[in-house]
Amino acid sequence: MLWGWRMPSMRAVLEARRKAAVVRVEELEAELNRVQTDLADAEEVLRHRVIGLEQYLEALAEEEAPAVVAVRSSRRKPVGPRRAV
Repeated sequence: MLWGWRMPSMRAVLEARRKAAVVRVEELEAELNRVQTDLADAEEVLRHRVIGLEQYLEALAEEEAPAVVAVRSSRRKPVGPRRAV
């Protein structure tokens, strides 16, 4: 006794699953491309911020460092002006 419906064939079920898998792969590839673009943008922002921080710290260190004047004391006798020979 049939009630008017048929069970789908195994081939039809597998084909429907394959099509669904193809759609999912395409969706994930699109999402991957978006995430890779976002990652590249974030890495660029990070690079700029690291450079800015390094420059700030260098400027701060230069500002805080006392001016060093190199004075060498000589143990030799001072020499007067040289004579032309």
